[in-house]
Amino acid sequence: MMALQAGPLTGRRGRRIVLDSIEIGPLEGGTITSLLGPNGSGKTTLLRALAGLFPVQGPMWLGPHDLGGMRAPERANYCAYMPQTLPPPIHMQALETILVSMRASGAHPDEQAFDTAIDTLERLGIADLSLRFLDELSGGQRQLVGLAQVLARSPALLLLDEPLSALDLRHQFEVMAVLRRETEARGMVTVMVMHDLGMALRRTDSAVMLAEGRVIGAGAVENVVTPTILARAFGIRARVERSAEGDSLVLVDGVSNISEERAAMDNQSDHYRSAPSSS
Repeated sequence: MMALQAGPLTGRRGRRIVLDSIEIGPLEGGTITSLLGPNGSGKTTLLRALAGLFPVQGPMWLGPHDLGGMRAPERANYCAYMPQTLPPPIHMQALETILVSMRASGAHPDEQAFDTAIDTLERLGIADLSLRFLDELSGGQRQLVGLAQVLARSPALLLLDEPLSALDLRHQFEVMAVLRRETEARGMVTVMVMHDLGMALRRTDSAVMLAEGRVIGAGAVENVVTPTILARAFGIRARVERSAEGDSLVLVDGVSNISEERAAMDNQSDHYRSAPSSS
């Protein structure tokens, strides 16, 4: 199994730094990592950078493979990215969209593609959608088809941007169970943007907490989703407690003094340095 190691990564939009010397990893194969943080913190930008869709300065390695030095077609052999935006509701059957995605990435020979596509739909519990057209499906069903498209490619690195956002509660838990099973069985590195802190605590192995384009916490998820780090990231007063079943829950008691928390975060200069100006 290969591990993902990236950084320090610096990315800009114009003159503004949006990823500030970010380092992640090593993220081991067979594990799920959640990218957490408030809106605008850089989660999707970091995910797109790992997918090669946002330009950054800095190294990215997947095992012995230099992802940063690869062209897009070669990178697609190792990496699959699912954006937050749902697959467009085009008049194409779900099974056909998966086959097209597999052919585009060259993930499987044609003679194996059909069986792999059907098997993936079955693993997600949506084989009954295989001959349905995307423009006939609900948003949640299209989200599941999009997930089938990336899983069918059997990537070594799976990058998912809020894959649970359009799903109802039952499907959220079912999809996380599928991701756990597939990640471990295939030895994938799975990295996903999440907003549900409780789900991250219960269903992911590690986490990276971002705020204003910087990492303010990284490691085992229970060491990242803590009252102190949540206060710094979100400006809230929160507790992490256990349910009757033993699951971790995040309870928010109120809003903290954001200016004080930001000042505390800015004082972490020994770990999170500002990138030099390009001017």
